[in-house]
Amino acid sequence: MGGNPLEDKAVRLAIGAWWKLQGELRGLIRRGLPDRIEEFLVCVSYWSEESLRSRSDQFHDLIGGPVTVLPPDSRHVDYDVIPVIVADGCFYNCGFCRVKSGQDFAPRSPKNITEQMENLKRFYGPDLRNYNALFLGHHDALRAGRELLELAAGTAYEMFEFSHSYMKGAFLFLFGSVDSLLHTEETLFEFLNSLPFSTYLNIGLESGDQETLASLRKPVPVGTVREAFNRMGEINRKYEKVEITANFVFGPALPPGHLPSVIGLLQGDGKRCLGKGTAYLSPLIDDHRLDSGARRDLLRQFNKVKTESRLPVYLYLIQRL
Repeated sequence: MGGNPLEDKAVRLAIGAWWKLQGELRGLIRRGLPDRIEEFLVCVSYWSEESLRSRSDQFHDLIGGPVTVLPPDSRHVDYDVIPVIVADGCFYNCGFCRVKSGQDFAPRSPKNITEQMENLKRFYGPDLRNYNALFLGHHDALRAGRELLELAAGTAYEMFEFSHSYMKGAFLFLFGSVDSLLHTEETLFEFLNSLPFSTYLNIGLESGDQETLASLRKPVPVGTVREAFNRMGEINRKYEKVEITANFVFGPALPPGHLPSVIGLLQGDGKRCLGKGTAYLSPLIDDHRLDSGARRDLLRQFNKVKTESRLPVYLYLIQRL
């Protein structure tokens, strides 16, 4: 709802406390502690600001750059995912989007995808046991097609040893576009349902109002958005291990027809699959122009959608890697 959490006093104190702890640990190491305790403290104290930044840079090099946004469904695993990029860019590059790369959509090669996984396995090492979730990126992995998705998902499950994770179950997260969802053959959803993952596919619908879609510069007609929303319900009812979720925007400067259109879609026809399907609302906010009254108005908008929707509704937290 606006603001930068990294500027919060409590967060700044917490980050500062880590560097203070580093100094205290180095002091303890010089006191001649038992070998195992000293070895542990040396390992912990190694992670200085410089070494953490170096490891972050190495991680981004392995996958070809930062992950600008994770699917909101990855909240189910507290955003602890291993990313494998199957395609760069986006099919739409909508005008309102703050996380797009600006690149045209381009699938990665099978060789690149395999090399990513091999390098990531070495990078994570014994820490792999702490992960049980895979993100196939970037912004429209569904468009990459069955061949690449089968390669990435099937190989990653074995290579990252998710069956031996300390965490229960295995999860697969990916994005898809409206057109990708509508033009994907049924056999791909059958394949996803056959995987040893609980799969979550997030689709950016944004609005059910044509004026709003035009103002967002999203090149999709409102009829197609509604068709995709209905398709989302069909898939959720048909496939036990595949769940489709939807993104919508909200904010102070959107056309008056936007919010009623979103509520109309989310109220639905009573045919939704119980326990499946979620709507996420992404605030479109200019922090410098949003006073406390405007924030309260946005919160009222959110609560109105949440209380009138047949589906669960959450705010979209833009998490990155």
